[in-house]
Amino acid sequence: MEKVQYKMTGLTCEGCTCGHCGQPILIYLRCLDGIVHVHPNFILDSVEIEYDQEIISPKEIVKMVQKRGYSIDEI
Repeated sequence: MEKVQYKMTGLTCEGCTCGHCGQPILIYLRCLDGIVHVHPNFILDSVEIEYDQEIISPKEIVKMVQKRGYSIDEI
């Protein structure tokens, strides 16, 4: 298993830290084949993803998130 950390906009709305806004993308990530764990940090608008490198790559993760309309950058 590998881990990668991303800066991602949309995990929270401006001024909020509860993470309710980011639930749709987090659920989506958790449902992708090869994703083992998704650990969001709502204060820093970042997410750490543990994945199986034999099933999915960081490049594919970024592509799938962008397809859903979110901005994402590897930290």
